Amino acid sequence: MNERDTYPGKDAGTALSADTSFEVFDSLNHPVCVIGLDGDIIYANGRFSSFFDDAGGSMSIDLSHPFSPEYRKSIALAYTRAIRGADRRCFAVMRTPDDRRIAMEIHLFPMFRAESVVSILAFLKPVSDDRIVAFGRNAAIMTSDDEPMANSGIFDFAPFPIVRFDRKGSIVGGSASVEAFFGHSLADLQTNRNLLFRSVALYDFERLRKAVSDVFDGRAAFRRLGEIRVLSKSREEKWANAIIYPLMINREIFAVETILEDITRIKSLESRMSMMNRVQIIGDLTKGLLHSFNNIINIILSRTQLLLQVTEKDTVLEGLKVIEKTAGQGVRQVRRIQDFMDEGDSLRENESEDLIDIIEDAIEFANIHFKVEIKERRRHIKVERRYFCLVNVKTDTRLLREILISMIFKAASHLRRGGTINVMLKDEETPALTVMVKKEGSEPEPVREAERESLGTIIFSAIDIRRVVERLNIKIIEEESATSYSIRAVLPSAMVAGKGRKEAEPAEYRVRDRDIIIVEDEKALKEILFELFDSMGNRVSVFESGEEALAEFRKGKANMVISDYGTKGITGIELLTRVKELDENAVTVLLSGWMIKDLKAYRNVVDLYLPKPFKLDVLIKEISKVLKNGAK
Repeated sequence: MNERDTYPGKDAGTALSADTSFEVFDSLNHPVCVIGLDGDIIYANGRFSSFFDDAGGSMSIDLSHPFSPEYRKSIALAYTRAIRGADRRCFAVMRTPDDRRIAMEIHLFPMFRAESVVSILAFLKPVSDDRIVAFGRNAAIMTSDDEPMANSGIFDFAPFPIVRFDRKGSIVGGSASVEAFFGHSLADLQTNRNLLFRSVALYDFERLRKAVSDVFDGRAAFRRLGEIRVLSKSREEKWANAIIYPLMINREIFAVETILEDITRIKSLESRMSMMNRVQIIGDLTKGLLHSFNNIINIILSRTQLLLQVTEKDTVLEGLKVIEKTAGQGVRQVRRIQDFMDEGDSLRENESEDLIDIIEDAIEFANIHFKVEIKERRRHIKVERRYFCLVNVKTDTRLLREILISMIFKAASHLRRGGTINVMLKDEETPALTVMVKKEGSEPEPVREAERESLGTIIFSAIDIRRVVERLNIKIIEEESATSYSIRAVLPSAMVAGKGRKEAEPAEYRVRDRDIIIVEDEKALKEILFELFDSMGNRVSVFESGEEALAEFRKGKANMVISDYGTKGITGIELLTRVKELDENAVTVLLSGWMIKDLKAYRNVVDLYLPKPFKLDVLIKEISKVLKNGAK
C-alpha cells in the first residue's frame, strides 16, 4: 500500500511468494498479503491474486468518494502504527478498472524478527453488502437503486445525533439521540423549523446552512464544521462538531445527513484548562503585585509605629492608630493570599496556633470571594460562627486552613441565590468543626454537579477534601438531606497542643549594643530600619547591595545581618549563607516581600525569616527570641 494506493495483479503477487514460510496462508479463504517496510508487497496468497484478477488486475481507492482523503489518511496512519508494532484496522472504498466499487476492511498485523518489525501481514475483508458504504462505521452513503427509506439502519444504533435534510432544508429523518441532544423531539423539529434555528447560534446556523447547500450543489464532497454552539430546550449550552455528507441514489444526491459529535465535555475541559492558564498568569502577576504592596504597606506600618512613639498630641495619636490598624488589616489580607497561593515557607514546623484564628482566616478568605459573588452572580452568602471551646493546635496550619476553606466553599455550592453558612466549633472528646447550610425553599430543586461547580470555585470544586485530610489524619463526615447539608471535620487528639487561652508571652527582650548590618534597597524602609535599631543603642550600617554588605562583614565588625531577599547582586539567602560560613554565631535575619519556596532547606543559614509586611514590634520580639535561644 504505497503512495499509488494500488494493489498489483496476479503476476506481481505470485512472483513474490517464493518464501515457503508464508505458504500456510494459501489455505485461507481471505485475501492475505505481506507488505514490506518500504510499502511493497513481498507475498500474496492465492485468494489475494484471484481477488485482484477478478477485479481486472488492479484496484485503487475511489477518489470520487467524498471520504477518499479520509481513507488515504486512515490507511497511511494504520500502516505507520503497524510498523511501530501495533495491530491496526482501517477501512476503504476501492474502485476497479471496470468502475465497480468494493467496500473493504483491512487488518494489519506487524511481523517481528528479533523484537523488530520486519514486515506487515495484511488481511483484506470485502464488505458483502454493497448497498451501504460506511466510513468509520458512522456515516452512510446510499448507492443502490432502491427508493430511499425514511430511516436507514444507522439511525437505530447511532450513539450520536444524525439529522437528515432535504433540498429545502427541512428535516426528513434523524436518529433517536437527536431528542437527547436538542431537548426537542424529532417530530417537533420536523414540524417546526424554527426550533432548530433557535437552538443553534445564528453564526453557526449560517455555517451549517451553507455547508449543507455546498454538499447538495456538489461544491464540496463533504464538509466538517467545528464547535457549533447549541442551546437545548432546557437552556443548557452544548457544543458539537458536524460532519456533513451526501446520500445518493443512481448517482443523484437526494438528501444530506449531518452527524453531530457531542464535544460538550471536551469544550468544558478546554475552558477549565484555559481558566487554569489564566489563573497561573494572574498568580505570577499577583506575586509581583504583592511584593510591591508588601513594601508599600511595610513603610506605612513601620513609619506609623515610629511616629506613635514620639507623638503626644491626642488627635494626631488617634489618627496614627487608625492608620496602624488599617495597615495591620492589610498585612493580614496579604498573609491570607500568600497562604492560599501555597507559596512561602516557615523555618518553624508545626507551630502551635489558636484554632479560632485559623477558622477566622478561612472565613475571611471565603468572604472575599463571596463579595465578588454579590457583584458577578447576585448571590448573597453570609457566614455566621459559634465557638464553644478554645483550642490550640500544632500541625501544618496552612493545610488545615485550606481544608476549612474547602469545607466552606463546598457548603456554599448548595446555594443558588444565597443563604447563611453556619460554622460551629465544639470540643467533645476531640475538637470538631461543623459547616452547615440550609438549602433554599421548602422543596429545593436538585443542584446538578456542573452547576454546583460553577456555584463554588473552580479550584475547590475539583478538590476531593477526603484525600487532603488524610495527610493530617482528620476525619470528614458529610450529611445531606432535602433541606440541609453539613460537613464535619473531627480533629485527631494528637493535633491538640492545649486547651484554653495561650500562655502570656515572656517579657520583651530589648535588642541593643549590637553591631548590625542592614541590606535593603527600598529607601524609605532602609531609613526606618536604621532609625529603629539606632534608637535602641545599636551600631548600624546600611547597604543596598549584598556584595557591599559582605565586604563590610569580612572586616569582623558585625554580629548580626538583616537582609532583604531581593538585594542587588547576590540574593539575601546567598549573602546570609556566606555570612554563616565566615561566622556561624552571627545572627542572620531574612526579610522578603517575595514568597519564598523551600526555605526549610536554609534553616542552618537563616535564624529568622519574616515575610513583608511586618510590624516593627514583631521584628524586635522575634529577634529577641532568637537571641534568647542561644544565638550569640
